[in-house]
Amino acid sequence: ILRFSYLYFTAVTGKGNENELDKEDKGDIFDINAEFADTDLIDGDVIPPTSRNTLVDEGRHWPSTRIPVVMGSNLGLEAIAVILEARQEYEMRTCLTFPDRTDEKDYIEYQSLSGCYSSVGMVGGPQTISIGPGCEKMAVAEHETMHAIGIYHEQSRTDRDHYVRIALENVDEGKEHNFNSYPYSVVDDRRVRYDYDSVMHYGDTSFSSNGQPTIVTLDPAFQDVIGQRRTFSEGDVTKINRMYKCGDTLRYSYNCNYEDETVCGYVQDFTDSGDWVRHIVGASPSVPVTGVLPTTDGSSYMLLDTSAATSSMYSMKYKSTVAQQCLEVSYYMDLQTGSTASLELAIATIDPVNGDVLSVGSPVTTLSGDHEGLWMTERVTISAPSEYKLAIIGNGRNKPHNIAGDVIAIDDVSVLDKPCEMTYFVVNDYSQILATSARGDYFYSPLMYTDDGYGFQVKIYPVGSSNSKDGYMAMYYYVAQGVNDDSLQWPMYNRYIKFSIVDQGPDALTRMTQANSILSSSSGGSWDKPTSLYTHHAHCQCQTRNSGYGFSSFMSVSDIQNTRHFLKHDQLMV
Repeated sequence: ILRFSYLYFTAVTGKGNENELDKEDKGDIFDINAEFADTDLIDGDVIPPTSRNTLVDEGRHWPSTRIPVVMGSNLGLEAIAVILEARQEYEMRTCLTFPDRTDEKDYIEYQSLSGCYSSVGMVGGPQTISIGPGCEKMAVAEHETMHAIGIYHEQSRTDRDHYVRIALENVDEGKEHNFNSYPYSVVDDRRVRYDYDSVMHYGDTSFSSNGQPTIVTLDPAFQDVIGQRRTFSEGDVTKINRMYKCGDTLRYSYNCNYEDETVCGYVQDFTDSGDWVRHIVGASPSVPVTGVLPTTDGSSYMLLDTSAATSSMYSMKYKSTVAQQCLEVSYYMDLQTGSTASLELAIATIDPVNGDVLSVGSPVTTLSGDHEGLWMTERVTISAPSEYKLAIIGNGRNKPHNIAGDVIAIDDVSVLDKPCEMTYFVVNDYSQILATSARGDYFYSPLMYTDDGYGFQVKIYPVGSSNSKDGYMAMYYYVAQGVNDDSLQWPMYNRYIKFSIVDQGPDALTRMTQANSILSSSSGGSWDKPTSLYTHHAHCQCQTRNSGYGFSSFMSVSDIQNTRHFLKHDQLMV
């Protein structure tokens, strides 16, 4: 992780993006399909059914939660990557899994054809999901796969007219049938409220003839919500799990924000010299270190006064179904000058019969130093046994006797059954950056490295470049000179590069991160070896960078500020 206590960025005049190339944005699913004028599709991206069976009829459901799939030979690397990501998300949030087909008669075949589309429900035999050019987004793969397992668009549900109005006067002539709704005899809402946030909802200008809304939410607060293509909403997940009678998710996940008195089953190690204490902001009684306690969390967290030598606590028993898990923790450290207090996270081996801790391994990460009164985030990929406990260990040492105690606090601990996306950085005081930035102002990330050693930097225009849509921020990827360049293969082709503004919500399993991707290839961007290690610029000694490739309108500034948890403690995670 790369952290900033202070972030300096350079304000520039003029365009400021002469060496940047945008990935072509083909629009939403229905915009892409409109290019091909495929009149055989109904509801924008649905292959017409060949039978009159309804989706209330379980005959259209897959008989097992194991749904075989085949990857078509015409799929590109980017399409394969987003399909694999979508399959992983299904396994994280539902009980469905999509293993590679062996000899099953009924299966899904992902192909790259003309557009993004699918049948609704199991049709028997091989059935196609097309993830064609322009459709290479994880949420699109999720959307089309939700059709294949038997789910229609959200605005097609029976009760939709209580929540939205279809503005037929703005619908392209001949496209009105795409806004049909279906009776309860055909579709089942699975007792899920109308879900404006569903990945299955049309956007507000889908099939518009004049750029005006074709769907108007009766509650105006949701007008800019419909049509999101980030990932499943909580309603989507509930609907899938009820439809397929899921008792648990396929992969194991654990999340704790210490909101309840049981602190998620964590227990103290009573053999050491100190304790972790649950602190409720604004409600817990005063403690000796109150003057330096973090107050920006807004709820509760676990607090340690490091006057004790060691204070440990252990989670309940955790399980793993994969070789690597992602451990994430928010932490706060306010340490005095000269203090060597630290926070360690480690894997504890347990007795398979009674769950008692037998031993604690070496730390998977150690956090120390003063972080200037800021909450920070640590992510680390761990190799865990099939059953274990997480050990959280606070160490207090070399504490001056004449000043208030050091403070360590932790919150929002999660373990997900997948590796972490490791290469990211955190920008502090982002509201101030937005307030003081003009269109065209930008900053660069520090030099970072891919898993295979290529150096790169990310360039961000907080309120947009000259090419951005009004109200949108821009983000670009630059190949940059790194220490490994002489031993790497150039050009840096066929790398799947994912851009993300992370939803930092307290429950890691319900996050809806804003993401998009590019593929490094000869068709876009500059992937050759940078020419020299350092080039002098007026404002810094910077790595030489190739031209950038990315998105001039990556995400709306309003969404960053006002939706989900894209800003946490006024920090942006990229």
